[in-house]
Amino acid sequence: MTVLPKYKNNILYLCLLLISIRLVGCASVTENTQIDETTENAPIVDLNAPKTIPKAPPQQDKAPTEDIDQPLQTTIETQIPQIEEPIAPIDLWQRLRQGFQITPDSLPDSANKQLQRYLSNPHNLNLLLENSAPYLFHVTEQLEHTRLPLELALLPIVESNYDPLAYSHSHAVGLWQFIPSTAKSLGLERSRWYEGRRDVVQSTAAAVTYLNYLNKQFSGNWFHALAAYNSGEGAVRKAIRKNRRKGKSTDFWSLKLPRETKNYVPQLMALAYIVQQSQQLQVKLPEIANSPYFTVIELPAQIELDKVIKVTGVDDAIFTKLNSAYKRSVTPPESGYHILLPLEHSQLLSDFLANSDPSTWAEYREYIVKSGDTLSHIAQRYQQTTTQIKITNRLRNDFLRVGQVLRIPPSGEVAVLTEYRTRLTRTYIVASGDTLSEIAEKHKVSIRNLKRSNNLSGNLIKVGQELIIKASTSGPKSTPIRKLNYQVRRGDSLHLIAKKFDLKVTDITTWNRLDRKKYLQPGQRLTLYINPLRI
Repeated sequence: MTVLPKYKNNILYLCLLLISIRLVGCASVTENTQIDETTENAPIVDLNAPKTIPKAPPQQDKAPTEDIDQPLQTTIETQIPQIEEPIAPIDLWQRLRQGFQITPDSLPDSANKQLQRYLSNPHNLNLLLENSAPYLFHVTEQLEHTRLPLELALLPIVESNYDPLAYSHSHAVGLWQFIPSTAKSLGLERSRWYEGRRDVVQSTAAAVTYLNYLNKQFSGNWFHALAAYNSGEGAVRKAIRKNRRKGKSTDFWSLKLPRETKNYVPQLMALAYIVQQSQQLQVKLPEIANSPYFTVIELPAQIELDKVIKVTGVDDAIFTKLNSAYKRSVTPPESGYHILLPLEHSQLLSDFLANSDPSTWAEYREYIVKSGDTLSHIAQRYQQTTTQIKITNRLRNDFLRVGQVLRIPPSGEVAVLTEYRTRLTRTYIVASGDTLSEIAEKHKVSIRNLKRSNNLSGNLIKVGQELIIKASTSGPKSTPIRKLNYQVRRGDSLHLIAKKFDLKVTDITTWNRLDRKKYLQPGQRLTLYINPLRI
């Protein structure tokens, strides 16, 4: 055996050590290369995550791919944004609650009395709230747009029971019960064709303007402003000055105001409290969606209301509720007016207006005679003959009066003058003292017809109950009657009252069992059944 020298053994050991170190280095390079490839191919989901993905510390009991995938998976899961649950849409009552600004946490005694009155008659309360359904969204939108308290959306319940045909003995009309002088100051139009106080859109805009004005006049005190809306600015200012002189409080509850006004604000507060605390009070509010009920369709020309109903198929009673501003069976001759229709019927009218000849929209047009007009000039203007116009309007001669209204038939046709055509179906709100037989008699229908139309098993009816009146299809068309309690004023006579409300004297004497030979006394109360569309 050859024995290597000692130094040669050392050289051999050194070579073996260098080879061993190189082999280990090659293995390390190979391992790092695999990790980089795996990292580049990893699915990066979050584009906002750091570009360098940290590597997991090596774990000897797991494969390299497991060491890499685990931290990547964790990173991805924590960076995926959480999907929020969709928020449930609120109904209109909830929207009102969110906009309440003046309802106190606890009601004063006078408001609490009104609250108990409403709660003691749930059927009547439900009717009042249901009456608001076609209009409440629009009113809420207008109030919210001007940042007014949404309690004011309930004001028409106090004013008119949300009835656009409501008419008071003081000649206040519509949802917001404007008297003629206030309507004029607010720019609401009134003519023989159109009553702006009954126009839901125009009267609501006027009410928002007026309420804003009153609030500023009373330095932001809404209770004073509401009292002024009911009884006038002068009465409220006078009561405030009187309390100041006596050193008394000038808040609404301390003022000496008319009884109607003292109950007016508490009624509104009670209604707002019912809406706000409906669950606590166990009051089931009628379902009203937080979405529009009707669409406003602008009219480029005059059109008959019956034609709109025929084209759209809208229910007569609903159409009258939405368009009670029109006093005749045709819209005014000028453009600039509109029709309100439920959403599902509006497109039908829009298509009709866009694709038909405006000259066919009305059987006749109306013209108001002006100074200097002659029958021949009017006939020439409308491509008619004087004979056709005279026959249509039952004129005996060619004499015309300034302000006289002529109906002009289409060229070459003669249209016989007819009375205002009203709807076959309408509603009536039961007033105090009404009986089923009296209502049937006044509306020229049978008690049996009335009971069948309203699913009544007996003759019992309640104050505030809404009755559907359906006239016989073989008889004349009926009218939207409203019961009015009228207080006789100094200078009134049966003839003047009959003329004022488009009634017959015999009707007034029959309804009230009056002797025509006796004079009326100031303060005497009369029951009248009026057609608001004729006033």
